[in-house]
Amino acid sequence: MEKMDVFFERKTEEALLSMTCACGSCHPTATFYRDDSPYEWHDPHLAEGPCCCGRFFVIGHDRPTAEARAKKMAAEYQKEGKAPKGYLFKSMQVALPWGGCAEAVSADLRK
Repeated sequence: MEKMDVFFERKTEEALLSMTCACGSCHPTATFYRDDSPYEWHDPHLAEGPCCCGRFFVIGHDRPTAEARAKKMAAEYQKEGKAPKGYLFKSMQVALPWGGCAEAVSADLRK
């Protein structure tokens, strides 16, 4: 029988990003991985910070990725009957603890 070795293959670092929601009830969070910003190894839903009120934010390694995630999440929420008037999106860069930036897109309820 051959020897089976267990070894350390990869170390990822993560940053937990959070949003203070306008509803005041929740504290949505999303996880950004240093070595997995496109979420090839982790669940892509970790890039989303949903709130109970229908507002949310998403993160990505660049603006197009974050905007695409935000539009997809908005469409899913609207199918569920949340935000019947749609969303107002705001994009911003967030500094990461290891250097560099992530792009965040927050979605507020359109009134």
